[in-house]
Amino acid sequence: RSCLGRAADRLRWSCRGSSGSAEATDGPPSRGAGGGQQWRVALIALFSALGSMLFGLDIGYIGPIIESESFRVDVAHIAADEKISSAVEGLIVSLFSLGAICTSFPVVSSFFLDAWGRKASIGLGSVVFIVANCIQGTACSISRLLVGRFVAGMSVGLLSSVIVLYQSEVAPASMRGALSTLYQLGITFGILIAAYIDQLLVDRPDGWRYVMGIICIPAALLIVGMPFMPQSPRWLVQVGRDQEALEVLRTIRSEEEATQEFADIQIEHKLTVVAGVPRWSELFQGRVAQLIVLGVALQLLQQLVGMNAFMYFGPKIFESIGFSKNVFTTINNFINFISTFPAIILADRVGRRSLMLWSAIGMTASCAVMGVMGLLFVQEVVNAQGETALQVTSPTGGWVIAVSIFFFVFNFAYGFGPIVWVYCAEIFPFRYSARAVGICTMANWVGNFMIAQFTPMLLEGIQFNTFFVFGFFALLGVFLSAWLPETKEVPLENVQKLFDGRAWFCRTAKSAEAYAAEASLGPMRRPIVGGH
Repeated sequence: RSCLGRAADRLRWSCRGSSGSAEATDGPPSRGAGGGQQWRVALIALFSALGSMLFGLDIGYIGPIIESESFRVDVAHIAADEKISSAVEGLIVSLFSLGAICTSFPVVSSFFLDAWGRKASIGLGSVVFIVANCIQGTACSISRLLVGRFVAGMSVGLLSSVIVLYQSEVAPASMRGALSTLYQLGITFGILIAAYIDQLLVDRPDGWRYVMGIICIPAALLIVGMPFMPQSPRWLVQVGRDQEALEVLRTIRSEEEATQEFADIQIEHKLTVVAGVPRWSELFQGRVAQLIVLGVALQLLQQLVGMNAFMYFGPKIFESIGFSKNVFTTINNFINFISTFPAIILADRVGRRSLMLWSAIGMTASCAVMGVMGLLFVQEVVNAQGETALQVTSPTGGWVIAVSIFFFVFNFAYGFGPIVWVYCAEIFPFRYSARAVGICTMANWVGNFMIAQFTPMLLEGIQFNTFFVFGFFALLGVFLSAWLPETKEVPLENVQKLFDGRAWFCRTAKSAEAYAAEASLGPMRRPIVGGH
């Protein structure tokens, strides 16, 4: 037995002994909470997903607003029939991502996640979102709008770092995949609702300003409701509030499961304490560095496959192939929302890896078809205003491209969209989780910025060849998904062991034992639970 294994067993026996449990420590993990606790956990995860809905609302509303006549006149101060330049359009969309990069930067996000806690961080992000939309909704110039966009990004950057982590930490292992995918469901629902709101209001005078106010409703609900949500048990143990952690677990698990999970959390935390406060340099060494590279690769690929190109610039793409830009964007957003449900149903049944693999294959095929159709049937023309625009030369070609877009969105929504967040919430040791998730989330926003900033320029420069670029990254996703281990129903404390036999990870298979080997096991003999 390894030093870490022996240390864990000794601590587990002391914890279980104190609680009066005679359960074997090396038995199979519990499959989940009872019926009542499962519903409570599901409702907690669903309510917290309102935070990711804010991200979706921002993705969904900005494209139609930029294309609206009222916005061009009120903010850009150009004629209603003029177009905003692709560079300014990209900046309006991408500055949101820059704000998100700032607050998802690990030094910033880990401060809030570790010092404030998961629950308070969600509340703070919601407050900042409302402030940001007040700035945007009252904007009369591009510069003021850009300030609001940046502040809104700061809000969502923090929320994206904390929500999926909070969901995974309150969920039992048997439900963790499904509940973590609620993050993506919140995004897709927000995109869909924003599309419908835009349909109703965006073409009216000052309609885009009303949209800014309406999308603040989920943030207000979070501010009111989060005080009634439980804290993360893992965070409570981390800050020394053990009794509260056990009480929280008893409200979302059966008594036996609560005691077992509490002991497991304490084992990992105790080993972390013995090893000392982690240094930032440790994140770039050994196994942890490898996991971070994996998480960053997953998050970058999630963006670089081009999904948000359709979300941000869907109206422009659909208009170029001869369809109603708002109607088809709404249909596209509806497909995105509905297609997220298979991930919720299947993540803990068929597993994360299979969903990722088939998702990447479907996206690669879709991008190939769109690229080929673009070469055959899309050409650049000069419109009545003397501006260059894309135009489809065949109705059949336009429909093939539209169906391919819908198929791409379907594949992304059940696989790469939600499951990347699940993997990134699962793979990191507790000792480094807040900082590591922050790095991965920041990588996601870097990719988001690149898509937002450069997609208009790519569409203008190489037209539909842009989809061959997206297809290349989707193909990389196929190979990476085929390599990933399956994590369904594996307790968070054991997920890192799944990488021991993987190529590139073999040389660090025992690195997780290093800090335990250096630690004295004496302090672990003391009971931790004490009378419970």
